[in-house]
Amino acid sequence: MIKKILVFSLLLLNISVYSQIFKDQYIKQATKTGEIWMQNITSEKYDLAYTLYSEKVKENSDSIHWSKAISQLMNEFGKFKNREIIESRFESNIENLGDGFYVFIEYKSIYQNIQECSEYLILGQDDNLKWKILRYDFSYLNEDQDLDKELSN
Repeated sequence: MIKKILVFSLLLLNISVYSQIFKDQYIKQATKTGEIWMQNITSEKYDLAYTLYSEKVKENSDSIHWSKAISQLMNEFGKFKNREIIESRFESNIENLGDGFYVFIEYKSIYQNIQECSEYLILGQDDNLKWKILRYDFSYLNEDQDLDKELSN
């Protein structure tokens, strides 16, 4: 009996370790896609950034309108200075989206006109196992007022 419990415990431990390895790999892959997307935004390659959106997002937002909106936002932010990842995590379920592979990434960013900016990405894996952007949000503290904004997708 003790032998069976020990074997079962080792099996569960192996599954847990492999699960964490896969989660770490998913986060790494999604982070790479997120970094490419953010670089495209800050270098004004909006058409390339749009291609990394998920098909669900593209169904609700045409590229011309989106490109104009993100261009206007980046002009408001000013010249990009720095960005670092504050947090990234894997989730297997998101309310209203259901089960899947999702990665949340939070960045601390600095722009010419915005000193303290938080940017957030949600990425999901599509049917072809490619990581795609599901959502981009941001918030920042302005000297005059606290502004939370969202770029609608």
